[in-house]
Amino acid sequence: MKRLAQWKINLWAIVAAELLTILAFNAALMLVPYYIQQMGITDTKEVSTWTGAYQAIGAVAFAVSTPIWGMLGDRYGRKLMLMRSMIATTSVLVLMGLARTPGQLLIMRVIQGIFTGTPAAASALVAVGSPKERLAYSLGLVQTAVFVGSSLGPMIGGYVADAWGYRATFFASAVLAGAALLIIALFTREPSAAPTTARKEAPLAGLKGLISRGQLLTLTALVLLINFSYSLLGPVLPLTIQRLAANPEHLASIAGTISGGFAFTAALAALVVGRYSDRIGYARTVFICAFGMAVLFIPQGFAPSVLALGILRAVQGFFQGGLAPSINALVVNAAPLERAGATIGLSSSAASVGTAVGPIVGALLLNTTSDKAVFLASGGLFMVISLGIMIVNSKSRAGRFTVD
Repeated sequence: MKRLAQWKINLWAIVAAELLTILAFNAALMLVPYYIQQMGITDTKEVSTWTGAYQAIGAVAFAVSTPIWGMLGDRYGRKLMLMRSMIATTSVLVLMGLARTPGQLLIMRVIQGIFTGTPAAASALVAVGSPKERLAYSLGLVQTAVFVGSSLGPMIGGYVADAWGYRATFFASAVLAGAALLIIALFTREPSAAPTTARKEAPLAGLKGLISRGQLLTLTALVLLINFSYSLLGPVLPLTIQRLAANPEHLASIAGTISGGFAFTAALAALVVGRYSDRIGYARTVFICAFGMAVLFIPQGFAPSVLALGILRAVQGFFQGGLAPSINALVVNAAPLERAGATIGLSSSAASVGTAVGPIVGALLLNTTSDKAVFLASGGLFMVISLGIMIVNSKSRAGRFTVD
């Protein structure tokens, strides 16, 4: 029997581990507003403020640290960085389950932002170890694992929370993250042909070289704006679900199902759209998906029930899932492969900045206007993104994203 190539063993081990880790993280993330209420914060505006701060401060910490971890991975090994991020994820989830105040939860979130970041670490290891002709396929599988984990996590977390409480969800999530760590430790290897150029240069030299690339800077700005637009809903969506829910006793499972349905359709789209974006062009794919996101945000603000909101979110998931593989392929192809860690780290950092600022602005909009206005704002921003992509695409060749 022919032995399975090590790059395939790496790939499938990383896919399995990333699925478990993202599932673990998302099982607890959707419950944060309700967890904060259990700690004694009952005012809706105060809950939204704490939730926005929770999401934003972790994203800021992640934005600052991820490029650094990416450069260290290029120098000392991507597997080491992936294991580091999973150890941190497991430890912080346990500590979050022990938190007694929103302030303690916020501190744990900062620690999580600094030391975790498994998708970026996993993508860097896959990008370096996979054959060039299978790069998009490999990165697409990792992205699918992220979406599937995001799909299952909120649903499983919601039911665990309804059955055993919010703290139990954090502890169960830590067990799953620990299992993912074991998979990486036992089944993956650092690619034998890993480049050595990064070790010979000053730590910040590679990052400076990446920043000087106009194409990568444009993509980075695009990633930031997309994540900002989507993250506006971070502190708003759970409270919108709470407003629409007819049965508050099952609020956690309702919210988890809606969030999970969105992520599930996104996972399906990542598999399908990722395969065809090479043919029709990455920029065209991003345009179609961004436009679809814009159109579907508008009716969500006026949804009359959780069922209607859930259906709209599930349909929108197809467009969200189509965005991710195309953006990832653009980013990886915008710089030398030996800089994969730093390149993905820079893109992830931009995503985190958008994710950090989005919830803050979303909470401010919610406190000064209404949740409907936040949905409309997100839709308007995605319309701007789609128009911007259309302009960029008109200057590209064969639908591929290029910047002169």
